[in-house]
Amino acid sequence: MKLACNALHSNISTLAYKHIRTLIFTFAYLHICILSASAQNFGGNPPSLKWRQINTDTVRVIFPAGLETQGERVANIVHYLNQHTRNSIGNRQQKVNIVLQNQTLESNGYVQLGPFRSEFYLNPPPSSLELGSLQWDEQLALHEYRHVLQNMNFRQGISKAFSYLGGELGQAAITNIAVPNWFWEGDAVTMETALSPQGRGRLPAFFDGFRGLMLDNKHYSYMKIRNGSYRDYVPNHYELGYLMSVYGRTHYGQTFWRDVTTDAVRFRGVFYPLSQSIRRRTGYNITGFYKATMQEYEHEWQQYANRPAITPAKPLNAPANIVTNYRYVYSAGPGQWVTLKSSYQRIPGFYLIDSTGHEQLLTRPGNSFDDFFTYNNGRILWTEARYDARWVWKDYSIIKLYDRASGHTVTITHRTKYFSPDITNDGQSIIVAFTTPKQQYGLHLLDAHTGAVKQVLPNPENWYYSFPRFTADGQSVISSVRNRLGQMALVQQSISSGESILLTPFSFNVIGAPVVAGDTLYFTGSWKDVNNIYAYTLADKKIYQVTDRPNSILHGAVDAQQQQIVFSEFTAGGYKLYSAPLQASQWRPLDTAVDAHSAWLKPRLEESGNILPIVPHNDYPVKKYPQLTRPFNLHSWVPTFDDPDYSLTLYGNNILNTTSTAIGYTYNRNEGSSAVGANFLFGGWFPYLQAGVDYTFNRSALVKDIGRLYWKELDWHGGFTIPLLLSSGKYGRSLSVGSNYHYLRSYPDGFKFRDEGIQYLNNTLVFNNQRIKAPQNIYSHFGQYLYLQYTHSIDEVPAEQFYGRFDLYLPGLFPNHSIVLQAAYQQHDTMQRYSFTDNFVYARGYNEPFYGHIYKLGANYHFPIAYPDWGFAQLIYLMRLRGNAFYDYSQAYNFRTKTSRRFASTGGELFFDTKIGNTIPFSFGVRFSHLLDPDPVEATRNRFDFILPLQQLFSY
Repeated sequence: MKLACNALHSNISTLAYKHIRTLIFTFAYLHICILSASAQNFGGNPPSLKWRQINTDTVRVIFPAGLETQGERVANIVHYLNQHTRNSIGNRQQKVNIVLQNQTLESNGYVQLGPFRSEFYLNPPPSSLELGSLQWDEQLALHEYRHVLQNMNFRQGISKAFSYLGGELGQAAITNIAVPNWFWEGDAVTMETALSPQGRGRLPAFFDGFRGLMLDNKHYSYMKIRNGSYRDYVPNHYELGYLMSVYGRTHYGQTFWRDVTTDAVRFRGVFYPLSQSIRRRTGYNITGFYKATMQEYEHEWQQYANRPAITPAKPLNAPANIVTNYRYVYSAGPGQWVTLKSSYQRIPGFYLIDSTGHEQLLTRPGNSFDDFFTYNNGRILWTEARYDARWVWKDYSIIKLYDRASGHTVTITHRTKYFSPDITNDGQSIIVAFTTPKQQYGLHLLDAHTGAVKQVLPNPENWYYSFPRFTADGQSVISSVRNRLGQMALVQQSISSGESILLTPFSFNVIGAPVVAGDTLYFTGSWKDVNNIYAYTLADKKIYQVTDRPNSILHGAVDAQQQQIVFSEFTAGGYKLYSAPLQASQWRPLDTAVDAHSAWLKPRLEESGNILPIVPHNDYPVKKYPQLTRPFNLHSWVPTFDDPDYSLTLYGNNILNTTSTAIGYTYNRNEGSSAVGANFLFGGWFPYLQAGVDYTFNRSALVKDIGRLYWKELDWHGGFTIPLLLSSGKYGRSLSVGSNYHYLRSYPDGFKFRDEGIQYLNNTLVFNNQRIKAPQNIYSHFGQYLYLQYTHSIDEVPAEQFYGRFDLYLPGLFPNHSIVLQAAYQQHDTMQRYSFTDNFVYARGYNEPFYGHIYKLGANYHFPIAYPDWGFAQLIYLMRLRGNAFYDYSQAYNFRTKTSRRFASTGGELFFDTKIGNTIPFSFGVRFSHLLDPDPVEATRNRFDFILPLQQLFSY
């Protein structure tokens, strides 16, 4: 699959009209690459991990040894879903493989074709506000198996024909074009809600985005909602899809979307088949259907927002012109607050804000699986992600501490799996929630200086702990917990005895991070239509509602001296900080036995209701699953059109994604030659191991005074690559080192080569280091890319080539501007017995000169121009225009004349960042190059090119 994506990145030098047919296929397969890129961790698990399987006629569940309970539960849920929940999607049957991944702390899951499989990332999300508190493996089964049923039932009509023509990736390409991504995810969220006591459709925070737009009177077009924006906040396709899915079911019946998507994947109506099907059934096209959906929900949200009981509050700081988020907040003294701030222009940072709105950057955290942090007595604690260098499924969450007094940041733990740390007032102890690959959870009490575990608090029920907080005296811990049913409660646990006391009853109302202030506990809860701040008083053991706001609150903090509460509330411009008086006399007691949700948070979806208690418990046999099961597993034909090369490749991957196979045929139009080849890649050991063979026949060349010569070539090759992931903190880093051996043999037809065979090694080193960037940043504000390649013969035929490239990324004059400096050098032997592939990037505007060695220096200044957020006919959507001013300087040494020749150019580039068909990101541009020196081939000094970011499409 990755090979197919990479095949799109090569040069094409012909007119656009000639390649319209090529682009149709290119866009389709590019779409599949995009869908699968985040899902593929090739060779990501260590070989020491032992795999087991439950294999039935419906599903094969593959899991690491020790997770038999989770594997059996997933198998039982899948069998029930397959038998009882198909009416709204279809009755086609196909067995699926589901892999349970337990080495990563990421909370996720996916289903893909090519090969047909699903993977569940088993670690539960640290916060329950956005994804819910259901048992995570059960929620994944409900959601992801719906995607399995979608893929089964979308194999009809034209989509089925493409599954024969292109295999599983052919089907995926056409169904993802026919059916928008919002339906895939919205329908799956609908089912996780319909078939459980919770699901995202019952979580107030799931609707914050659309509700925030309504409150700010922003009514975006369907195309903008579909494609997103670099300028404005736009809700994602999960939220859009759920609203439209439920609206369709409510007004047109349970089978409405089954019928609509059947028309779409069969392409009943070649153009906009889904929209045409909706129009036939409702009278609305897709745009009208979206507007009708929004009108219905906005009416209910507006009624709620206009209630007279809304808590008055004022913004803590001035509104920003760009989307900015203040996600968590803590009191840092009278009139001072510490918060985590990020924006579309700036990466996250911890800031000190005072009552006047003045902001001071304290420090910036690195990448993490959870952006929660805590603050106490001048100390900020948070967690950051770390990764095993080789096994990318294996990651960690470590504790970092920043001390305001010293201004220093230290790392407290290493290679741990921790979340939500809190520190005592004296700074001596840390309490933290932990998780293990065996799905065991609990709390660790740590030494704040060494990170050593001082105590493991008992957890006999294996509750999943979130946001543990020390009480004021430091003798006990208050946490929100989830039980095996997915219900949440607040629990107080004594550190000395380990005894736990329930402060609130278990329920499916989710609970956010608590804040302890004296004898009162403040926390976020979902008992009403939006998340609000609630207070639990330890003295009388009662819950009170503190705020009543029009949109959800994420987190709040109390300034006891100034009797003020500051909270982070979602708006159309991101999470904003508001302050309100802390008036306990105005608090309203909460009756937890009363469900106060409105009807739209209690949807009737015409399914069988909560199935989790009634799923049968069948004991399935558990067997070993060898890592090399079905190592070839051929699944898809992928055509690539890369003039002058036209190819068709059969791809295969095993289910554990440790093997990759490619068998293909390529026709070269220039030579009239054909090639067949096969390649096999194994990623289950520390190095990737590769072996393959390519045979080319009818190769030809026109030789002066002789005519056209023909020959055949046979290339045996094999080698290794060591891919290393070195990311930490604010930087994503990777290092790849590899070497491949080639034995190339030529078979001339009627003549004799001077050298009919050559053996050579191709050695590469690639290092990439990029600082994380904000959404509007074009490039990283600081980064390096280094590529070194040395290719040389190892027999009597003299041939060698060295190529090196270095790119340096620096910030520009403004937040979204970038400076990119480039240097490249290439040298090859002058014997001219054999020439290796030329990867050198020449000065822009020039053809390839004659040289023995060459170097190039380049300078680029990238900058945004405009964010149009404009589209046409659901075909193309323009998100951003950006420019680049460049200067290239190159020197080429001619070994025959013993002279160096300069090739310098300057010019500008204009790029268009778009989406095609509301789905496929696609960037293109135009370049003007002014040549400061004569070109070795053409006399013109000014050239225009039509460009793609990684390739030249055509020039004129």
